[in-house]
Amino acid sequence: MTESRKPAVVRGFAASTLAIFIALAGHVTGGGEMPGFLGLVVPWVLSLMICVLLAGRRLSLTRLSISVALSQFLFHTLFMLGTISPSGTSTPHVHGAPLVLPPSTGVSEAVVADGSMWLGHAVAALLTVLALHRGERLALALRQLATQAVRWVQRRIDAVLVRPGLSSTQRVRGEFITIAPVASVLLATLRGRAPPARTAI
Repeated sequence: MTESRKPAVVRGFAASTLAIFIALAGHVTGGGEMPGFLGLVVPWVLSLMICVLLAGRRLSLTRLSISVALSQFLFHTLFMLGTISPSGTSTPHVHGAPLVLPPSTGVSEAVVADGSMWLGHAVAALLTVLALHRGERLALALRQLATQAVRWVQRRIDAVLVRPGLSSTQRVRGEFITIAPVASVLLATLRGRAPPARTAI
């Protein structure tokens, strides 16, 4: 996985997981049966692929809404298909008479739902989009705030541990005693005792 695709994978994983959780909660609380293992895994995998494909490097409300809407459609269809029980039952018959089964409408009812069911999915999709969009922006803001806080603490620690040296412009007050070298003192006494230049010649 390249570095450029990591945000898309993370965003798609979060979108598909949150969407399936909200859809499942709405499905069960609305009176639907709890789907089986395949009824949860299959729509989640399909939703993950769709959300990763639609997710880009930057957060887009349009792509996020489309991915959540498609996920809700997949969840509704596959949840119902995973919980369908055969509604047709065999009627008692006489030996030699044809076996007649009543028509089963389970699959059609699963795909074509009433208005209240689709309204519930629309509300669930809206909540999912709002939670993901606001949640990601909040996470980015918290990340930036944490980065600034760490930098501020580092600057304070550096200021305490590292003491600046004395500037060259600063003056040091005190009494300085200058001692003349011994050679200079002896040379001064010898100069006074030497004869004049003409007399010596």
